[in-house]
Amino acid sequence: MSNENKETKRPIKEEWTHYYNFLEALRRTGVCNMWGASVYLEEAFKLSEKEAREILCNWIENYSALNEKYEWDNPPIKKD
Repeated sequence: MSNENKETKRPIKEEWTHYYNFLEALRRTGVCNMWGASVYLEEAFKLSEKEAREILCNWIENYSALNEKYEWDNPPIKKD
């Protein structure tokens, strides 16, 4: 299934890749409920509250497509 076929309300922004990866790493730590993760974005990247919420909402709405695109559920296999 390709990302082109998935309709989303907010487009995935390639320039936000580092924010998306940060949010995924934060999600995996279990430190917070992701609905409250915008404050972590604000602090880590010196963003305004509005910018951080926009990025977070984009990440939440596009999570399935982002997970498929960046293969968060399928990390590369380590070769010994």
